[in-house]
Amino acid sequence: MSWWTRWRAYEYVRNSLWIVPLLFVAIAVALGFAMPTIDEHTAGRIGISFGSTGASGVLGAIAGGMITFTGFVFSILLLAVQFGSSQFSPRLLRRFLRDPTTKIAFGTFIATFVYALMVLRVVGTGPRHDFVPNNAVSVSLYLLLVSMLTFLRLVSRTTQGLRVATVVSEVGRDGRRIMVRSYPDLITDPAADAVPAQPTAPGTVHTIRHRFAPGIVQSVGIRGLVAFAQQSDTVIELVPRVGDLVATGDPIFRVYGSGGLSAADEKRLQKSIAVGDERTVTQDPPFVFRLLADISAKALSPAVNDPTTSIQALDQINLLLRVIGTRRLDTGVVRDDRGTVRFWRQVPSWEDYLRLALVETHQYGVGSVQVMRRIRALLEDVRDNVPDFRRAAVEAELELVAAAALRSFPEPGDQQAASVADRQGLGATAIARPQVAEQQP
Repeated sequence: MSWWTRWRAYEYVRNSLWIVPLLFVAIAVALGFAMPTIDEHTAGRIGISFGSTGASGVLGAIAGGMITFTGFVFSILLLAVQFGSSQFSPRLLRRFLRDPTTKIAFGTFIATFVYALMVLRVVGTGPRHDFVPNNAVSVSLYLLLVSMLTFLRLVSRTTQGLRVATVVSEVGRDGRRIMVRSYPDLITDPAADAVPAQPTAPGTVHTIRHRFAPGIVQSVGIRGLVAFAQQSDTVIELVPRVGDLVATGDPIFRVYGSGGLSAADEKRLQKSIAVGDERTVTQDPPFVFRLLADISAKALSPAVNDPTTSIQALDQINLLLRVIGTRRLDTGVVRDDRGTVRFWRQVPSWEDYLRLALVETHQYGVGSVQVMRRIRALLEDVRDNVPDFRRAAVEAELELVAAAALRSFPEPGDQQAASVADRQGLGATAIARPQVAEQQP
């Protein structure tokens, strides 16, 4: 199986709401055949004994009630997802779709319905039309109990997922994990921030163009590309960045040093890049900042006007910048096992991350004293926790914040208030420490 096929299958399974319920239904069907057979060959009981009429009534009630209940829960969940995507950011909808709690809940509900029907078909059968699979009926009651517990878990998860603090905390926690995975090494050398020269190789340059439907670049099969470049003694450049839109016919790779590529080689390279309808964080760490910046910017829109939500998003941005500010960023250059450059792509710099994290909140929050104070506190905290050679970019952002505070507020008192750092936005201004005389021993 090729890298492209594995990626497509992986993304489809993660984003599909029906695959997990389908597996649960398959298990329910198998159990629906197995349990009555077990009842035919054993006299043991794991629950309640029923008569034929009682068993039919219980199973019919469970089946009818569960299908109605599933439709009701699905409708309520759609309303909750709609509210969450409109309140925070439409780009967070994928997080709701990938939530395993939702998939397990629907799988449990539908499996209970299917199992009850499977057992109901054998009640009253047999030579005397009096067969009652008591163990199978008892299992349906146990499944009903599990469904109710799963529903309580779903309600708890959904209501928690609509809280601002929960959403931004989960995005921030996932973002920090992604940053550590993407940039595992701490930075100690200022030269590591230098932008490397574009690698080339002698020979012709062959351009590979996108032949599939337009989409956003989601992932690139870097290992396969490096192996191909090593075999053909070439250097491959990725033209678009991960997260860029590519149209049909756009250049996606430039192959340096190639004497010529076969049709099979071109097809292999074309299938080394995966596109979709939306960015993902797998190979696109800046997308984490985009999600938090969207939440912050939407909270500052005139229709919402909720600067405190913006402050909560800035708290997570603060933590992310502290993590990434102390790590060696990717240079975009990949070498083979002999140290020869085989792959190159454009990657975001420290300045890119700073601008992505703060520019929109700065732009939309210039009229809010609370937001301006929190941004200043964020930048001062980041400045104090990153290496010296990365502080110049932070100082430049601080100067922009100071200029915006003077420009946005005509009153001197407001200007002074907006120029003070406050980690809570308002209500936590730092005060001078009292002088304590040293005691002589």
